Amino acid sequence: MKQFRFWASTLSLAALMSAGCFLVSGQFTVVFNFDTPITVSSPTAVFGQLIDLSTVDEYNDNKDKIDTVSDLALLGQFTNTGVATTVEVWMVASPGAPLTTDAAVRAAGTRIWGPMTLDNGATATIGWDQSAQLFVGRAELISEIKGDGEFALYALGTTGTYSFTIENGALVAVISAGQ
Repeated sequence: MKQFRFWASTLSLAALMSAGCFLVSGQFTVVFNFDTPITVSSPTAVFGQLIDLSTVDEYNDNKDKIDTVSDLALLGQFTNTGVATTVEVWMVASPGAPLTTDAAVRAAGTRIWGPMTLDNGATATIGWDQSAQLFVGRAELISEIKGDGEFALYALGTTGTYSFTIENGALVAVISAGQ
């Protein structure tokens, strides 16, 4: 009986493989590290981080197999160098030329994260759990990740003459892929 089960299993596996039905799937993590530091010195001097996920091997190797993006995080250390403000992250899907003003980013983009309050002189290190609570535009970001993987992210303040820096920033995506 044991030999029958062995041969039946072997023949079934061989039939699936010969029919091209061998399923390979799994999860992988894509980490895109931002330039550091990113300095935003005023509403008329913003800095965008161009994201090109095709430069990340894990993404590039699996781009055509992406099923879902199961988790996202924007990580980093935010330091307020100006007046108390709240920080938001906006995505511009078709980045083109870098945008340099708060108004231009808001007109062209979509808010995907925030607001996060930063008191005058305060530093906040944002980890995975904190970041998850701040996402408001997951669907839009996931669409870009599943699309061409090229977009820009801009951190903006929400009050008058804000200024802050971001150090060791990164976009992290947990992606499920199949054959």
